[in-house]
Amino acid sequence: MKATKDWDKLGAVGSNAALTENKNAVKPTAPTVKPKHLRAVPVAYFDRHDALKETGQTSLDFTSYIIEAIREKLDRDENA
Repeated sequence: MKATKDWDKLGAVGSNAALTENKNAVKPTAPTVKPKHLRAVPVAYFDRHDALKETGQTSLDFTSYIIEAIREKLDRDENA
C-alpha cells in the first residue's frame, strides 16, 4: 500500500506551479515552402533523369531537379 501512496504523491508534483507567458518566444512566420505531391509522373522522366545523373550532367536528386525546372520555367514565362 505504501508504494501506491508514493506514486500518488509523484503524480501531483508541479501541480501548484504558476504558469508564465514567455514574452521572448519566437513568433511563428508564414512557411516558405509547401509540401506537394505530384499526381502522376511518367516513368520515362525518372529514367531520363537517371541517365543525366549517370553521365554527370546533373547532381540534383529528382525532387531538386523538378524544383529547379519549375523555377526556370516561371522565370522564362514571367519575362516573356
